[in-house]
Amino acid sequence: MKKVCFLFGSNSFEHEVSVTSLRSVLQGYKTTKFEIFLAGLDKKNGLQFFEKGDFLERFSSYGSFDFADQPVPFDTLTEFDAIFPLVHGGFGEDGSIQGLLSLLGTPFVGPSVLSSAVCFDKDIAKRLLQQQGVKVVPWICLYPFESVDKERVLKELGFPCFVKPAASGSSCGVSKVHSPDELARAVEIARNFSSKVLIEKAIHGMELECAVLGLDKLIASKVGRIIPKNALYDYEAKYILPDGALIEAPAKIDTNLEQEVQKLAKSVFKALDCEMMARVDFFYDGELYLNEVNTIPGFTPISLYPTLLGLSGIDYTTLLDSLFFMAIDRFQKAHRVQHLPTAQCPL
Repeated sequence: MKKVCFLFGSNSFEHEVSVTSLRSVLQGYKTTKFEIFLAGLDKKNGLQFFEKGDFLERFSSYGSFDFADQPVPFDTLTEFDAIFPLVHGGFGEDGSIQGLLSLLGTPFVGPSVLSSAVCFDKDIAKRLLQQQGVKVVPWICLYPFESVDKERVLKELGFPCFVKPAASGSSCGVSKVHSPDELARAVEIARNFSSKVLIEKAIHGMELECAVLGLDKLIASKVGRIIPKNALYDYEAKYILPDGALIEAPAKIDTNLEQEVQKLAKSVFKALDCEMMARVDFFYDGELYLNEVNTIPGFTPISLYPTLLGLSGIDYTTLLDSLFFMAIDRFQKAHRVQHLPTAQCPL
């Protein structure tokens, strides 16, 4: 039986989200195709292995970890047939882990180094998608050490608007700004998470999300809708508050709009050179605007990526089995090795 490993944690701001995702995975993943191992990165990026039972007992609730023992070397990750980097945020979604695993010569789940880095930087992703004719949320980018031009924001975007880190996830450091006087403080908050900052136009409409899965053949899921209970669907609303938002899955939208979202989600996935998995997020106010692309979506109990694929007929275990098979298949093809028969993959 092939050995696969979930890699979690890291010194990302989203360390705790990663731990929560893995706990959900272990409770829902009932594979008979792989032997499962767990590797954790603490907040100093030291590596340690865990037994499933010990992990579930130690991390019975939202939290982080540090190591009492010496971390193990990273080349121990070469022992596995595939790695699932369930590491959210910087040092996880940004291509860092993907680069490490590529250097180690270990197959991994998810997009490449390049695609991961591009999708994580919202400014770069917007520029590339605009060239492909995709409508994105209008924005102004503040580069490191660049001060905000209040008059430009007022003229090009108006108020309210949103200020967010260009390279961060889970809505960390995001502020809704109602007047020019609030801009400087919002930029300061965002720069705690990323030196480059985006100021975006507020789109008053629905938040719609679509899960995309696949390598050569892409599957776009049913569409879900996020209905925040507060003005901002922030980190606390996503992961801490039990009633931070209403999740409408599937979204109560007409068939034509659903098909438009699914088609555009696939196009965005291809344009950014994604592979295996991504959640593609939109705003809709009569027109569809691309919000962002998440290449390591959450796998917590309320995460829309597995939920939407489940509604589309792909259960949790089939989803994870398929991702591991895709990782192995991509690696073998890239290295011109006889790959596994595709019949072994559930999808």
